Formats: sequence, C-alpha cells, structure tokens
Amino acid sequence: MEDERVISTERGQHLGEQLGFEFFETSAKDNINVKQTFERLVDIICDKMSESLETDPAITAAKQSTRLKETPPPQQPNCGC
Repeated sequence: MEDERVISTERGQHLGEQLGFEFFETSAKDNINVKQTFERLVDIICDKMSESLETDPAITAAKQSTRLKETPPPQQPNCGC
C-alpha cells in the first residue's frame, strides 16, 4: 500500500484536522480498514443524529405534547335480555 500511496498520511491527517473530520486510511483493493471505517462512520452519524434530536426545539416540543391515538373507545357490553 505504501508504494501506491498518492497522498501522504501526514497530509491527509492535516487536511482532516483543518476540516474538522476524522482521518481514515483505507484500501478497498486490499480490504484494509474498510469495515472499521464504515463502522466508525455509522457511529459518528448516529451520534450526530442523537445530538440533533436532543437540541431540536420542534422535536423536544413534540415529545412533551399530548398525542392522540387512533384506537376506538371500548364498546359497551350489550344487554343479554
């Protein structure tokens, strides 16, 4: 992998730091760190979604409001006369 590298690890890490992203070094060709990278990306996405759910006022208000249910009211028993 070293001999086919187009961008140095240091340059990739530096760019990641500048943009506020994590740096992942992978090789799809040799199947190096591919699974681990996708698993980490899923973790990051889930964390970001959780943060946005906690801080979104519309979602927070919806959690506190009363919800109507679509179930019909219970029926009265019929008279057995």
